Amino acid sequence: MSDVNLPEGNPGKDRRAAGTGGSTGAVPPSLGLDELANAAPIPATESMPADIAELLEPHSGVYVLSDDKPSLDFGSARVRAAADVWHVDATSGELRTTIPGLEQTELQLETAESARAEEAGTDSHRPAWMEQQFLPRLAPFRLSARETGSRAARLFLEPRAAEAERLAYPWCCVGRIITSSSLGTWVGSGVLVGPNLVLTAGHVAPWGGSNWSMEFVPALREGDANPRPFGSSFISQYRGYNRPRDVFGYDYVICQLYRPLGQALGWMGAQSWGNEDEYEARDYTSSGYPATFGGRPAVQFSVGIRDIDNDSPGKELETVEYTAGGWSGGPLWFFAGQRPTIVGVLSGAETDVLDPRRDVYAGYTAMIDLIKFGLDNWRL
Repeated sequence: MSDVNLPEGNPGKDRRAAGTGGSTGAVPPSLGLDELANAAPIPATESMPADIAELLEPHSGVYVLSDDKPSLDFGSARVRAAADVWHVDATSGELRTTIPGLEQTELQLETAESARAEEAGTDSHRPAWMEQQFLPRLAPFRLSARETGSRAARLFLEPRAAEAERLAYPWCCVGRIITSSSLGTWVGSGVLVGPNLVLTAGHVAPWGGSNWSMEFVPALREGDANPRPFGSSFISQYRGYNRPRDVFGYDYVICQLYRPLGQALGWMGAQSWGNEDEYEARDYTSSGYPATFGGRPAVQFSVGIRDIDNDSPGKELETVEYTAGGWSGGPLWFFAGQRPTIVGVLSGAETDVLDPRRDVYAGYTAMIDLIKFGLDNWRL
């Protein structure tokens, strides 16, 4: 790639940096697709420390839910009519394959009268040991006729593991969320926005479900020899809004991770504007994990906002429709100079009267407030 001059962003802070809840200040112009293609990667300048690398080790074994330290003795018996399969029981405690979540905080919807039409944002952070790429290495991926019905197959792009086994920053900040509770099991997408914070859609969370868990897997690549190159973390608690209808401008939650993956991988910033023209003045990238990709990442480029509906202090940012189920919670973002910056997360799709069906991303100041709450109150 050839070099291109970019406004300076956040080349990397102290490896223990916790981020701030302050505004990013003046937002540099967004980079177009041609500029991204011509931008030279920003190289890593140091090696990842060993204690930070431990955060990315994959989970192994099972978990035991017990008030006291459980016995390490296990009972086992061969499963009837299943060759070479054993049933294992703990002598104390309950065996689990997930770490349960602890707390759900549902916020009440604010009224339009309380909305603040202001510019606000949070900072991104790239650790010094993470290379930054403005475009990932890509390979074409086409949906099958079965998945698209009578419509012509649409072209998506996904990073190919053979070319980039581990995605560089900020692409590695996006991952799949696996949610399980008494209500069932489903998947969505999410993105790192702090050292121990993930942002996703509110409807990805298991509101009202008991015995719940949510797992965030950054840069998941099902089918690869190493499908979880950066490990994963379960979520201890989340805070935000329970979507009251199919799409909604408040459709987001902030989640606290048990393992601070953002310390190792970095995180994206976020932005809102009081002037709606700012939203429509630039093109965006959308990243996520649609079900049709089978647990592999997808990305759309040059996504433009076509309309904005006001759910103050949330906004519905409407784009052309391309996404599929499982993409919910994936970020709509752009490079503000060198800084990857989120403006919304996917809520769903809708049709307004004579308008074509459009994807809807939830954003605006209520989303920024949630991220700031996490940065200020869920410190390491």
